Amino acid sequence: MKKKIVTLILIFTGIILNAITIPYSHTEIKTEMNHLAEFVRIAPDDSLEIPLQTDVWLWHDKENLFVHWEAVIDEDFVKGKHANTDEWVDCDAMRIQIITDVKNYYSYMFYSLPFGNQYDCIRKSGMNIDPSWNSNYHYENSITDDLWISTMKIPIKDLRFYSSPPYIWKIILTRYFEKVDEFYSFPYGTIKMGKDYFRTAYEITINEELSKNKNYRITPYFIKKYDLVEETDSFDPDNIGLDFSYNPTSSTKAKISINPDFSDVPMDSESDNYNVLYAPYFDENRFFFIEDLDVFGVSSNSFYSRHIMQPQYAVKFTGNSENFSYGFLSAMDKEVSEDGEILNSDDIYNMLALRPKWENLSIQMTLLNRMNKGYHNEVLVINPNWEFIKNHSVWSEINTSIHDDEISEKGYLVSAGYNGKKGDFDWSVDACRISEDYYADMGRVFRTDLSVINVDCSQGSYPNGKIIRNFGSSLWLHKAMKNENNDFLEQSGGINLWMNSPHKINFSMNAGLGEETHNDSVYAWKSIYAGIGTWQISWLNGRINYITSKALVYDLSNVYKKDYINLSLWGDLGNNLSYNISAQGQKYFNFPNDCGMDDEYWIGNADLTINFSNKFSLTNGLRYNNYESESQTGYLGFFSNLRFEFKDDCNFYLGYKTAQDEIEQEFITDYKQAYMKVSYTF
Repeated sequence: MKKKIVTLILIFTGIILNAITIPYSHTEIKTEMNHLAEFVRIAPDDSLEIPLQTDVWLWHDKENLFVHWEAVIDEDFVKGKHANTDEWVDCDAMRIQIITDVKNYYSYMFYSLPFGNQYDCIRKSGMNIDPSWNSNYHYENSITDDLWISTMKIPIKDLRFYSSPPYIWKIILTRYFEKVDEFYSFPYGTIKMGKDYFRTAYEITINEELSKNKNYRITPYFIKKYDLVEETDSFDPDNIGLDFSYNPTSSTKAKISINPDFSDVPMDSESDNYNVLYAPYFDENRFFFIEDLDVFGVSSNSFYSRHIMQPQYAVKFTGNSENFSYGFLSAMDKEVSEDGEILNSDDIYNMLALRPKWENLSIQMTLLNRMNKGYHNEVLVINPNWEFIKNHSVWSEINTSIHDDEISEKGYLVSAGYNGKKGDFDWSVDACRISEDYYADMGRVFRTDLSVINVDCSQGSYPNGKIIRNFGSSLWLHKAMKNENNDFLEQSGGINLWMNSPHKINFSMNAGLGEETHNDSVYAWKSIYAGIGTWQISWLNGRINYITSKALVYDLSNVYKKDYINLSLWGDLGNNLSYNISAQGQKYFNFPNDCGMDDEYWIGNADLTINFSNKFSLTNGLRYNNYESESQTGYLGFFSNLRFEFKDDCNFYLGYKTAQDEIEQEFITDYKQAYMKVSYTF
């Protein structure tokens, strides 16, 4: 009997220690019942107690979750600088992660930073961070010589949740010390734990019915452009647009964008695209396609949103429940023609997704469609993923396609793999087979009729010594064969080593070699890379990388020696000014004299940002390369964007963009444009 009582006491104590009930209050409330403080060090991963007292209290008023921090600071406190929304700053930080759906393995992240910068994001199941998600959270700071007090106000309507009270959520609290690069967490949890990171988070309960506000958001915009080359301005229906979002329930969201404009998006950085077999990849930076919870579950191989050059409209609806998530997206591109030739078609893009989910099993099902008059392409993706043992999972992906453009063709892509993790080691094995008539016109599939196998293994350790803080290594193998007769296409492999010191110095190196088939011949290549970087001084961080290799040059169908050097500098000059400069030099040896290809050239990017405050900034960028091709000997691009957030989510933009090509030692202007844009959110 006594044994049973002791067991019940231990169970009850465990429940108390691993869960709290968040009290309901319209005013600040600080009691032991809503107080959390037992932070331990997770990086380095030794579970040491936090050296400076950090206390947190939580309460809610049915519409907002309040997180009140009181953190002791000392002479090593790093304040950082002013920055735009979702622009990362190197400084001390406090963070809460809120997990409203454990089965989906993601968390909402909200930061408190000394200068009041707003940084919110989503941590996905793969532990990667997506800062494109945005909320309307706010916080207030009070900082003295020895104490940092911050109160976060997080709108509950910005979170996806379901069911009725009591709401069972989880949280992870983190404090970061920039000077010594250390993380402390409550409760203990590191990203090396994989999905256990979400499972072992601290449980909170909200007993009251939360407000079901509909959460409308309407943002009309007006833009005026002026062509400085033709000296003409423009005003037509394309100068007016509208963004609209609406949350019908706490777990669903609808977004509509009519004639979306992206004039305020900076130019893409210059990169080395002069010896590539396929079209280069560019990251998406337009908010409509990246913001919000990802329920479509497909890679850029299936859906590459940069195909949609200038959408006339875009519609997205996403939802989440306890047992499944779903979504729909539709966008129509704008036709662009020149001298009667169509440069970009007004294609329509559609996606429909459904993902049933259980504790350890999910099945992503996505239907993709691209169509126009007399043409359509559909791809059905079915992707089950089963974690059969903790941190060990198997998955498969079955894609079937229909392509009808005068001739109707059907194809398939089938792949399967296994991912494992134990301690400091991660590994994966996968194989894929693609039929010759497989089409994914919404994505980036350049080669078909092949079979592929990949093997990857990585390791990371955190000894936290005086010389080595942490280090790691990885090994990869890849082989591809043509389906018919198993003809060889390519094979490669390599090893990577990296190390960080306690003084914020990183060293990395790797070596790779391989063979690939090109124009019915097999060519062998190899490369050796070494790089070193430091980020200890806030105003002067830098990195230098060097690669020497034997590289296949596709246009010349031969292998040549190649040297590559990359130099990067970045830093913060005080609280308001930051810069980022990079230069890449390429040099090939022994090119034929009359080949018409440049064997030595440089690529450069430079950005300078002045943040007068967190809501008022000026960003300038320079893009350059001197690659010679026919009569063209260089390229120079420049942009300048002024942004002023005159009211919450209401912005005024003023900008300038120009691009010039150097032809026979004279710069010829491609375009030169000024713009003004005003957006107002209701």
